[in-house]
Amino acid sequence: MRNFGLLRKLQILAYTFILPVLQIGCGSGALQSRTPAPTAQNATTTQLRIGDAPADKVFSFAVTIGSAITLVPAGDGAASTITLNANRLELSHTADKMRPLALISLQPGSYSAAEISIQNPSVTYAKILLTPAPVTLIDRVNGAGQNVRVNFNPPLVVGNEPVVLNIDVNLANTLVTDAGGNIIGTNFTESSFVFTTYPVGPESQQQDNDGEIETETGKVVAISSNGFVLQTGQSGARLTFTVDGTTTFPHGLALADLQDQIIKVEGFTRSSGTLFAQEIAALGDHNASQVEGTITQLGSFNVPSLLEMAAQDGIGVGIGSAQIGQDFLLDTSVLPDSSYAVDFGACDTSPFSPATTNFSFDSSHLKAGQRVEVITESGVVAGQAITPVQIRLQQQAISGTVSVFTAMPGGIASFDLLLPPDSYLALLSGQARVHVFQQPRTDNHADTLADGTMVRVRGPLFWTGMQFNMVARRITP
Repeated sequence: MRNFGLLRKLQILAYTFILPVLQIGCGSGALQSRTPAPTAQNATTTQLRIGDAPADKVFSFAVTIGSAITLVPAGDGAASTITLNANRLELSHTADKMRPLALISLQPGSYSAAEISIQNPSVTYAKILLTPAPVTLIDRVNGAGQNVRVNFNPPLVVGNEPVVLNIDVNLANTLVTDAGGNIIGTNFTESSFVFTTYPVGPESQQQDNDGEIETETGKVVAISSNGFVLQTGQSGARLTFTVDGTTTFPHGLALADLQDQIIKVEGFTRSSGTLFAQEIAALGDHNASQVEGTITQLGSFNVPSLLEMAAQDGIGVGIGSAQIGQDFLLDTSVLPDSSYAVDFGACDTSPFSPATTNFSFDSSHLKAGQRVEVITESGVVAGQAITPVQIRLQQQAISGTVSVFTAMPGGIASFDLLLPPDSYLALLSGQARVHVFQQPRTDNHADTLADGTMVRVRGPLFWTGMQFNMVARRITP
């Protein structure tokens, strides 16, 4: 346990993975199956995805998933195994967002259970020490490895058509706390996981649980005549994307130029189960590195241009699994405001004006608690501050209580989200609320919103200098 003002190391679990047929939703250990019953025994193209239902006080939850995950058949027959690459996953930043981990083949059939191995869980969270005076502290707790069996009722059904298999990890059901609310360990049980399956959705209407590819970042590690392989951070995912004449490439670059580039991909999953890159943005070359994380402090060592960031994922020169969870120092003194950007994804700010007031992101609009992505030109060197060439605001999820809900014409709305007192965002920033804009493309799973409703909202989080604003990409109960 260390004082918040000191440079510290945080160990976190890296982030996502993709597997084409099953998807897991937030909640207790349960299975939802929306795939037709099998009629043949050919292997089914499956996309594996993972996400997290977060705990408010936790801003880093790192874990390694042992290989392989075993699916136990409901009747006679051999078990199916899902082999994963070496991984270190930070799951808190995937809250309300299923991220791809692997593309595999599964044998069609009914499955009664899954067996999964959890290794080296690590939790980093914020808390208040009240004596002798209130001080915000950041604490890290390591848990023990466990093998967990998750029983499905009803059985999980994999049919013949491509599917998305989602695994939703419920952190709140996994934490072990003492009488004072301090986290003292982890305990994974059936209620820590929800497995769900979805057929691949229509290309123009996909969501994160049925095939959508939204702001997927990584390094191109192989190129073919019609696509490329993207390695996404420390998740172990190696995702094969196809391209065609409709794909938008970075200015001046062709497919062959993407080798070893760090890129961002927007796209979707074809009905065949293959991944399609609709839009590609270049972030850095083979000498660069990319680090994602949460800003934990501004003005480190009383220097306004020095920031501290807890790393959640990354790739490139100097970045490996050992860096996930570490605290990095960023020197922004020479970074122009033109090098700050926002990854909006499917968020539309056009109904809300002025955008320059509500959704600005530059050196004057940074705040502890925001999630960012940092791009460097020359990699990361241990013991040295990172000098970024670009800082990009990323989507994140926050929970709270709806207040001052106001519906507006055109299917849009706004409300304040009152943060729980132990929320990491409240403790790191000192703010008690976030003003939320619900836009026409918001994926609202919470149905009718009203004052007093408890919800979780995902989207980019902006600091105006006076308050937090968030454009809602997704709202869940």
